[in-house]
Amino acid sequence: MKAGILIMAALAAASLGAADTIKLPEPTADSGVTVTQALKARHSERAFSEKEVPLATLSGLLWAANGFNRPGMRTNATGLNKQEIRIYAVMKSGAYLYDAKENTLVKVCGEDLRSSIAAQQPYAAKAPVSLLIAADMSDPVFKGKGNTLSCYDAGIVSANIYLYCAANGLVTVCRGSMDRAALKKALNLGDNITLHLNHPIGYSAK
Repeated sequence: MKAGILIMAALAAASLGAADTIKLPEPTADSGVTVTQALKARHSERAFSEKEVPLATLSGLLWAANGFNRPGMRTNATGLNKQEIRIYAVMKSGAYLYDAKENTLVKVCGEDLRSSIAAQQPYAAKAPVSLLIAADMSDPVFKGKGNTLSCYDAGIVSANIYLYCAANGLVTVCRGSMDRAALKKALNLGDNITLHLNHPIGYSAK
């Protein structure tokens, strides 16, 4: 009886772990659109439909933003190859940290934080998913004169997001506005984590 209870407890724990970690499909490598076509289509849009972004599309988007395209190296460049960028996917079901090595989303908060992403611009809360671009500034290189380095790196990630969206029928807009205090508290982020930008993402409501 005791062994049966232990097995049931282990299965319950495994089930909870599965619910808190989303295994992403392998990202699609080719959307059929050239880089030039994506650049021509790139634009900012602020009207989002309620249509959900498929998990396979979200996987490709996250890979484009901050994935690995060769052993140990990212799709986005970073100064001195510090790879300090962290991406959070903020959705109705909660907020998730993108683990590029495991190709998973790890839940870090069960709340819908899209209103904190939107702050004073309610349109942003309507997007089904927002990507929050953060940076781990714990490396000494980011102290003093190097403290702006991650700002440039976040901009590179933003450009990757724009191009993937343009190539795959999604719309987005890069934003610096957000309730940083509320987000850092909800995500349990320490002083070394800086929140740079966010991208509400979805399909056009136009």
